[in-house]
Order: sequence, then C-alpha cells, then structure tokens
Amino acid sequence: FANFLSQLTVSVSQHSGLLTMQQSNSTASNHTQGAVAPSVVLGLCVLVGVPGNAVVIWALLTKLRRVTFTVKLMLNLAITDLLTLITLPFWIYALLATWVFGSGPCKFLSYIIYCSMYASVLSVTLMSVQRFIMVLYPQAKLWLRRRGENAVLLGIWALASLFASPIIKVRDVVEDSNLQKKCLPRTYSSDSERVVLLLLETLLGFVIPYSILTTSYICLTRRVKQTTFASSTRLEKVATRIVVAFFVFWLPCHVFNVLKVCAILLKTSNMDASAKLESVWEAGNDVAGSLTFLNSCLNPFLYAFASRSLWKDAQEKGVLTA
Repeated sequence: FANFLSQLTVSVSQHSGLLTMQQSNSTASNHTQGAVAPSVVLGLCVLVGVPGNAVVIWALLTKLRRVTFTVKLMLNLAITDLLTLITLPFWIYALLATWVFGSGPCKFLSYIIYCSMYASVLSVTLMSVQRFIMVLYPQAKLWLRRRGENAVLLGIWALASLFASPIIKVRDVVEDSNLQKKCLPRTYSSDSERVVLLLLETLLGFVIPYSILTTSYICLTRRVKQTTFASSTRLEKVATRIVVAFFVFWLPCHVFNVLKVCAILLKTSNMDASAKLESVWEAGNDVAGSLTFLNSCLNPFLYAFASRSLWKDAQEKGVLTA
C-alpha cells in the first residue's frame, strides 16, 4: 500500500507537471498571438516611417537656401518622429519574445520615446500657434526673430525633457502575468502617484496641446476665409490634416490612460468594475500604443501634400536650391 501511494504520488506529480507545462505553453502562445497585431503595425511603421522622415529631413536641409521658422518646426517634427521610430525594433522584439536588453536600455529607450513624443506634440502645437500669429499679427515675425527662433526650439526640447523625466524613475524590467520580462512601469510609490502621472501625461500630451491646436486653427481658418491668399489656404488644408491625424492616432492611447486611472480609483469601492477595466486595458493598451507610432509614420506623407505649396512659395521667393 505504501508503494502504491508512492507510485500514485509520483504519477500525480508528473501529470500535474505536464498540465502546468501545457498551460504555460498555452499562455505563452496566446501572449505571442496577441502581440502579433501591434508588432505588425510597428514593423510597418519602421519600414515606411524611417526612410520617409529621413527623406523629409534631407529635403528640408538641402533644398532650401533660407530656412523659415515654419520649416524649422517641420524639421524638428521630422527629427522627433525619426527618433521615435528607430527605437521600435527593440519594442517589437520585446512584444514577440521578452525584454533581454536590461534595465538601463529599458529606462533610456523609454525616455527617448516620451521625450520625442512631447517634443513632437509641442512642435505641432507651436506650428499651429506660429501660423496663427503670422497671419493675424505679421509684425510678430520680427519680434520672434529678435528673440531667437533657435531659443524657442531649444525651449521645446527642454520642456520635453522635463515632462519625460518621470519615466526614468518608474520604468524598469518586470515580469508580467505570463512570466515574460517586459519593460514596464514598476516603481510607483503608490496608486496616487500613478494616477497623477497618467493624468499629467494625458493633459500635457493631448488635452492641453489639442485644445491650443483646435483654437488656433479655428481662428486661423476664419481669418483665411477673409483673405485671398491661395498659398495660405493650401497650407491650412495641410495643417488641418496634421491636426486630424494627431487626434485620430493619439486619442486611443489617452482613452486607455483614463481607463487605467478609473481601474485604479475603483479598486477600493468596486473590485469587479476595476478588474473589468483592467482587463480591457491589458487587452487594448499595446494596440492603442502602437497606433501612436502611425502618426510619426504618416507625417512625411502629410509633408508630401504640403511640398507643392511650400516649394512653390519657396521658388517664387528665390529660396529654393537647384
């Protein structure tokens, strides 16, 4: 009987180990399948966006004799998009497999992503404000030149660096629910800190900039309708496309930020609702995040629409190189 119990124990143990291994393999397989869609999107962004933004940078630097502030902002935006996109191979590998690059690269690459994101948002916002000021208050062009356009551009990167700095503290390599190493937020001191940082990210990265964008372009459109400047009208169409693209591709990411905030706030009062929101966040956050990179991939094509107007204006003013 003792031998029988011993054999039975061994048999159950082996069977249990086999089931555990099968479940683990099944979970890993499901995880990989769920990562395929965002990985494909990110891969397409690399293949299309990196050469596209590189061409934009090359064209702006080599084809114009005199670089205006608008062109500088477009160049700044292309640089931020390129910086964002060249980090994607690391994230694609981590999505499909695991994070093998260590804690330092996790923090550094995350910081590059967030810094570039804020610099891109600030560049687009400043582009809209600059167009608004130039049309309504042409004399401000001289004021800006006196104060220094380069100082404004440095200010964009200074603010972006400041806004992105919390990510260095909170990002690290962690094991997720599938026992896969991921570069994820880790060292929040409390749920309150996480809520504050998520809300700041949404406010600084979307709500405030988009409010400024829409206000500037609404006022600018009203002004342009009262003028006969065809080139301004063409540029307004391009500007509108940039604003719409910014809204479409960034909105899902910040919606999921808000879902995460709601899940955290409901932990104590409604655990079931919190768990459901958490599951929705886990299911869609990677996809929503991957969509933001499509904006960086799309911007060169928006510039292509603008190039005819920009190059025609530049040719008329004698600032286009041969």
